[in-house]
Amino acid sequence: MNDHSKVTTALPFDILDSTPLFSVNAGVPVEDALERAADLMLYVERLSAADAFIDKSIESGIVQHLSEMAKALTKASNGKTA
Repeated sequence: MNDHSKVTTALPFDILDSTPLFSVNAGVPVEDALERAADLMLYVERLSAADAFIDKSIESGIVQHLSEMAKALTKASNGKTA
């Protein structure tokens, strides 16, 4: 059973013209958020190893977005706001 006593803080990310496009919500159990971050990084690892795209700019964009999502989940789990 997950320990729901520690939860994430709200953390906006993927900022466009001073406006956050996405955010991690406050109140998500930290254990769940970190598990999702680990899943995202596994996807990054597998995608990078698979050499799946001929157009590397598409692959780089996907890897960057997944990595930013995982980073935001990790920061929000540590109570960091930026």
